[in-house]
Amino acid sequence: MPSSVDRLFRRARFFVRRVVSFDFDRVNQFAAQSAKLTRAPRWWVVLDMAWCAVRYETTFENYSEWDFRILKGRERKTYMTDPRSFHLSRRFNDDSQRGIFDDKLQFARRFGDELGREWLDVEEVDAAALGAFLRRHDRVITKNPRGVGGNGITVRETAGITDPAALRDELIASGETLIEELLTQHPEMARLYPGSVNSLRVVSYLDPDGEVHVLASVLKIGNGGVIDNFSSGGMYTMLGDDGRALHAAADEEAHAYATHPITGVEITGFQVPLYDEILALVDRVARRVPALPYIGWDIAITPEAPVVIEGNHNSGVFQSKPTVSGIRRGLLPRYRAAMRF
Repeated sequence: MPSSVDRLFRRARFFVRRVVSFDFDRVNQFAAQSAKLTRAPRWWVVLDMAWCAVRYETTFENYSEWDFRILKGRERKTYMTDPRSFHLSRRFNDDSQRGIFDDKLQFARRFGDELGREWLDVEEVDAAALGAFLRRHDRVITKNPRGVGGNGITVRETAGITDPAALRDELIASGETLIEELLTQHPEMARLYPGSVNSLRVVSYLDPDGEVHVLASVLKIGNGGVIDNFSSGGMYTMLGDDGRALHAAADEEAHAYATHPITGVEITGFQVPLYDEILALVDRVARRVPALPYIGWDIAITPEAPVVIEGNHNSGVFQSKPTVSGIRRGLLPRYRAAMRF
């Protein structure tokens, strides 16, 4: 258990790194968003952001995303932050095995029976095998195996692909060497938004006694694009223990959506289908690599069953946005209870 001196040193080191990497334009953007919540001038908000970086280990993005400007100190103390999550990942997860999750091809080989879709490593097959794969599927998705945040992902209609050899060369050149069958999502998830596979991020922790804890469960929703990532135009809302959306969804620009702006489907109260099966799936996969007990799982829901998209050893942090949800308490106590830190 880190001492109070260790914690202060870690916070000070984090603050110094933030100062060194200071991006004024980006900080000003987040300060402007936060300043709208109160009458405080922007310069005061920037000072408060700096204080929270030291006191609560927030990033400037965290400060804005979870409306720290309007929270009291006792409320701020309850929030998990990205730096805290990163420290926990470094503390609990075995660095030597992170490649299983960093490389989507390694992940596919390790978790293939839970993926629910056919896939190929383009570099390991010839053009004929790639052509046969394309003929079996109307739509495919190509991925950079080491891409993050939805980068390096392309959805392709196979009907227009007439030269598999040329496509193979193109994919190898671009780095999108993982090709997968595009999943058909559950009708209820397609009703919410059909343009992307709307997925869940379920953050789990396998404790030393062998119990799997769900630390956070998140519904990610596409909004005009082909992926649902928050950093790529998507939005998210938190789920209750029964898989029901607790409140409206929010995007990176802090827009709130009680109903989906394209489909008109109500997001608040939306019931994720097959949620018990999702929890059972997370319990299974969380035990597969015990050296990495703290993982954020991306889960898709097909008409038949939930399947794994990928796992993230840097799970990211998702919590309710107070101005959207009315909830002014973060998930840090839930993490502490499960992870015993």
